[in-house]
Amino acid sequence: MKKPLSAIVPALVLILSAPPLLWAADGGGYSAAQWRDILYRVLCFAALLGLLYRFARRPVADFFRQRRENIARNLEYLETQARNLEEQKEIMSREIANIAAERDAILAQYEALGRKEADRIMAEAKSAAEALIEKTKEAMELEIKSARQTLLVEIVNLSTRAAQELVQKNITPDDQQRLTREFMDQVEKLAH
Repeated sequence: MKKPLSAIVPALVLILSAPPLLWAADGGGYSAAQWRDILYRVLCFAALLGLLYRFARRPVADFFRQRRENIARNLEYLETQARNLEEQKEIMSREIANIAAERDAILAQYEALGRKEADRIMAEAKSAAEALIEKTKEAMELEIKSARQTLLVEIVNLSTRAAQELVQKNITPDDQQRLTREFMDQVEKLAH
């Protein structure tokens, strides 16, 4: 509620003149020159207040209105920011809660991959071991076959030498002529 200037000025004059009047009632008293000086000062002060009221009232009122509006806007902006931060806090809380579940899911996934890879490696190792055993068996069979062949050749060679030695010891010149004749007869039969 605004009071007009006409009500404010008399109130100011009364308020400003009260201390000197009270002091004068105390017996101190002022001279006429002092009263004029006090009155001059009160009037100057009242004129200053009137000028300030006349020329500074709107700018001061505008300043305080703008200040109030700025504070209201800032308060609204800060409240909006507080709500946004609260929402972000809730989102982050949910994400943090989900991180544990995501971590468990990732760990389970990698454990499954690890088991699968271990199974694959074991299967490959088993297959490689079976192939190695099969190759070893084949190599052993070839070695045994080769050893048998070598042994047979050796037995034949030894038997041939033993037979030669026996034939040389036991053959007589008559047996030799008889064998030569039989050989020649067979050659003649083959030639005809």
